[in-house]
Amino acid sequence: MKKLDGLYLITDESLIDQEQYFETIESVLRVGPALLQLRIKDASYDDLLYKAKKVRAIANKFDTLFIVNDYIDIALESDADGIHIGGEDLDYLEARKRIGEKKIIGVSCYGDVKRSIDFSKLGADYIAIGTPYFTKTKPNRTPTSLNVMRDITSKVRTTPIFAIGGINYENISEVVNTGVNGIAVINSVFGTPDPSVAALNLKKQLEQIV
Repeated sequence: MKKLDGLYLITDESLIDQEQYFETIESVLRVGPALLQLRIKDASYDDLLYKAKKVRAIANKFDTLFIVNDYIDIALESDADGIHIGGEDLDYLEARKRIGEKKIIGVSCYGDVKRSIDFSKLGADYIAIGTPYFTKTKPNRTPTSLNVMRDITSKVRTTPIFAIGGINYENISEVVNTGVNGIAVINSVFGTPDPSVAALNLKKQLEQIV
């Protein structure tokens, strides 16, 4: 399995021009992020599967790990590299049983130290923690302090950790300094006029810090 660290891009249907959808995906993957997650909350099964298969093919071109949010059937049918599950999504053990040992399972752990430790012990391939800053994606979520994030990274040493939530070019350094292995972003790439340029700038800065 490829190393799970660096820049992790997550899609948002409201931010991507649907007429230029796959062109946008290809432009950001050309930059070389480690992972891309297809995150679609409201779509028919057929529409979601169509996008997943198309994005899977694009990800293959650039050797980017392709993750599907929530929908394990879509992940399996599109031959995604893995699935990401949140607090109210399907059970981790059930997901592992269905998707197999060779696929990636990432888990949202927010600012919950115990949850982070528990899922690391269960065998999650990575965990996502946050949000350190306000984010339009989760506007009602209470921010997770950088100190809590440091606490999690000090106690979870064997599972890759991605920080997510309001991370941008200006605050990326202080987030990485908490000890996380990578950053996951939505708005700071797909919410910009030129997502490929935004992704490139974040990737360059991340590489300079690490």
